[in-house]
Amino acid sequence: MPPATRRFETRLAPLDLGTRQTRLTVPFQEVTSYMVYLPSQGSKEAADRRVAQLQEQGVTSFFVVQGDSPMKWAISLGVFKSDAAAHAEVANLAKKGVQGVRILPRGPQTQRFAYRFRGIDTGIRASIVEAGRNMPAAVLHICK
Repeated sequence: MPPATRRFETRLAPLDLGTRQTRLTVPFQEVTSYMVYLPSQGSKEAADRRVAQLQEQGVTSFFVVQGDSPMKWAISLGVFKSDAAAHAEVANLAKKGVQGVRILPRGPQTQRFAYRFRGIDTGIRASIVEAGRNMPAAVLHICK
C-alpha cells in the first residue's frame, strides 16, 4: 500500500467508520512513453514481408516484436516520450505511405485506491475532506 494511502487511512481511523467505509483497488497504468507500431502480422513470414514493404517505403527504423506476448510479430516503429511526438511520427509515416500505424501508451501497471463512504452526516463528510487535504492525488466525488 502506498504511503499516501496509509497516511489517509491513519487520518480516518479516529472517525471509526467501520462498515460505512469501503476501500476499492483500481488498476491504473502510469503512461511513461508511447510506442508507434504496426499490429501483429500473425507470423514471422508476414512480418518479414511487411518489413520489406517498409524498407521500400523508406522506413529504416523498426523492430519486429518476438517472444510470447499479444504483440508477437508486431512491428515497432519507435518509442516516444510524448503523445505529440508519437503523433508526429505517425504523420511522418503517413507521408511515406505507411498505413495501419497505431499508438500504444506504455508504462507500469500500478494500483490506486478509491474509498466509498455510506451513511455519513455532514460533520463526518467534513472530517473526511479534511483527512484528504494536502494529498495531491485525492479527488472527492460526492454521490447522491
